[in-house]
Amino acid sequence: MSIEHEASNLTDILEGPAMDPPPGVIPNFLDPGGSHSLGYGIVILAGALATLSVLVRLTSRYFLRKVGIEDVFLVIALGLFGGLEYIDYSVSISPGVPVHQWNVQFKHLGLFLFRNHLASIFYCLSIMFLKLAILIDWLQVFVPKGQRNAIFWTIHVLIWSNIVFYVSGTLLEIFRCSPRQKIWDPLFEGGTCPVDANTSNFTSGVFNLASDIAILVLPQWVIWNLHMSKAKRVGVSFLFVVGIFATVCGIVRTVYLVKVVNSADLIYNTGIVGLWALGEIAAGFLVIGVPALPKTANSIPITASAISLLRSRARRGTSSGHNEQPSALLWRKLPSRKRRDQWDITELETHNLVTVNNENQKPEPLARYYRIGDTRTPENGRLDGVASDATTVKAVWG
Repeated sequence: MSIEHEASNLTDILEGPAMDPPPGVIPNFLDPGGSHSLGYGIVILAGALATLSVLVRLTSRYFLRKVGIEDVFLVIALGLFGGLEYIDYSVSISPGVPVHQWNVQFKHLGLFLFRNHLASIFYCLSIMFLKLAILIDWLQVFVPKGQRNAIFWTIHVLIWSNIVFYVSGTLLEIFRCSPRQKIWDPLFEGGTCPVDANTSNFTSGVFNLASDIAILVLPQWVIWNLHMSKAKRVGVSFLFVVGIFATVCGIVRTVYLVKVVNSADLIYNTGIVGLWALGEIAAGFLVIGVPALPKTANSIPITASAISLLRSRARRGTSSGHNEQPSALLWRKLPSRKRRDQWDITELETHNLVTVNNENQKPEPLARYYRIGDTRTPENGRLDGVASDATTVKAVWG
């Protein structure tokens, strides 16, 4: 075969479809289908939610004067998530999402495979650091200092299993072919790929889904075993159910990973996998950001001023609408007892207790617990509680 004939055949291959279309289907390179705006919208929404969640979390930690290693991991996860977002945004530009592989020219297949390779690496690393941040934070929230209970060991097992799995998965993805060019160059001849990409991706999807479910169930297990009112438990539990969306995204992502294994239409299925991966990670950022929202909102001066202004206007409006006696008006102006509602649960530290003892009075065997900042005293009203109220409390001996 002459060089000119080989060059002509190569040109035909490069200008042709990236895979053979189904019978009766004609490839359409000018209008491949799919959507650009869908990809743009999901990328922008996921990025905005992730960034806002991190800002809320860091603002809360600033007001508390407490920044730990989990916050460092959270920032690293956001940076890696930005890399994944950039890749998905590039795919949304060309060819779009989702697009069947036979509507993409073969000459563009190598670029798509290279992006897919980078996306797998960014995904593994970003979700690993994100889950580490969540689990380390919950280790401090749900486990009292010095205790080695079931929650302590469960969280540690999740931490180390995630580290081992995602680091191993990242290394397998980077070095699954030798030389590495064979990963993304469909025309590369020679070399070997001892690691099957489809099997590796499917295993990763199953493990990741199991990890998502564990992170969803763990806080609910702790919260509903606390000795607190049902309303309080519902309020605390609600802030942690954001993980349901992460689990749903993980399920759908795993379903399409199965389709990647069983179908040659790689571009179509991996494009959908990428969008659900964005939703899964964005929901993960919400898991750690939403519980910090009440503390952040209460710490902003303008928020407290606005609430005080609204309450003041409401009281004036109520008073002007009724012809009340002076004694009744005076009674209305008396300061009310300060209560903390079921949403004010940002400081979920069961071990952060302050004990106050009276030197001139012998303590009773049973302590009564009061929230710090509560205006009630043993003289004007008692609040019997327990130390596992999952809020910062003050123990006052009666």
